[in-house]
Amino acid sequence: MEVDVQFLPVGPPSEFLSNRAVVVIDVLRATSVIIHAISRGAMEIIPVITVDEAFRLAKTFPAGTTLLGGERGSRKIPGFDFGNSPGEYVAEKVGGKRLILTTTNGTRAFHAVSSAREILVGSFLNVGAAARRCFEMGKDLLLFPSGDEGNFSLEDAVCGGMVIDHLIRQARDSIHLTDAASAAYLLYQQFKQNLIEAFHVSHHGKDLIAKGLEEDLFYCAQVDITDVVPVFKDGAIRID
Repeated sequence: MEVDVQFLPVGPPSEFLSNRAVVVIDVLRATSVIIHAISRGAMEIIPVITVDEAFRLAKTFPAGTTLLGGERGSRKIPGFDFGNSPGEYVAEKVGGKRLILTTTNGTRAFHAVSSAREILVGSFLNVGAAARRCFEMGKDLLLFPSGDEGNFSLEDAVCGGMVIDHLIRQARDSIHLTDAASAAYLLYQQFKQNLIEAFHVSHHGKDLIAKGLEEDLFYCAQVDITDVVPVFKDGAIRID
């Protein structure tokens, strides 16, 4: 199995993705929200790129079945039911509901890799389960950090490195790392004893702290609190 990491959130060519599995990672906070909401009983999550698209799509579903979530500038979007903090997505509100989600980085990433053979949702919250799923599939793997408005994202790369660490420990001899994957693995070694430090160092982490959202950092730094590994397929994210 070849493992690669796309450090900048630019979608690779379709022919590169067609036989690969992809794990989309946006630790702060989209994929953490997705994993949390699915684990709290959300029926499905539809990631869209624009706010207008979210409003339009919501109108196509029966009343009472669909909720809107997401952010711009890390803040809740006017007219939406939720922002982008995992703690907002409690079972009492999202259980059995469809969520339409739009965020600055994470929801774009799913569409950037939509031609991949299989697309999984990863974060620290489910990193062990995601790695096991990747290993069981046995396909070449691309870890796709969602980045920070088109730029490199430290915390997403560290999470990718943690996925790689799990894969190496499961089957060292059958895992081939590209240079980018080796770099993510080494970066994870730097922060593995204190993941929250990576958030405090990263640009996006600092921005969330400045906006009073530090509580989200502590939640998103939790490791393996769920075995849920959602899958993006046919435009929606569900449990496979």
